[in-house]
Amino acid sequence: MRIWLIGADQKGTEALRQLQKNANFEVIVSDSIEQPKAVTEGVIAKVDYVEQVSSVNVNKLARRIRPDLILIDPSAGQRNIGRVTGGSAFSEALLNELITVSEYACLLL
Repeated sequence: MRIWLIGADQKGTEALRQLQKNANFEVIVSDSIEQPKAVTEGVIAKVDYVEQVSSVNVNKLARRIRPDLILIDPSAGQRNIGRVTGGSAFSEALLNELITVSEYACLLL
């Protein structure tokens, strides 16, 4: 199974640790920064794609990656936006929009 993990912060790192237990899972990781938590903690060596994923480009990127399932780490999206007033609600709205427009199955971690 090919899984695309968007965001490798707290929840994404935890998911990666579990997914690595099964060799049948191929995990492709994208994040908006080169050194997310999963890299700094040594869970993965590097992210596969350093890109900001949004409702505008999710399907274009997914066609390139060809995932069976998309997992989204909401803590990665809140990394910067969540610190401002109303940022958490805005980040959640952006993630819900991304999930709605995605042509691929998505799960929020």
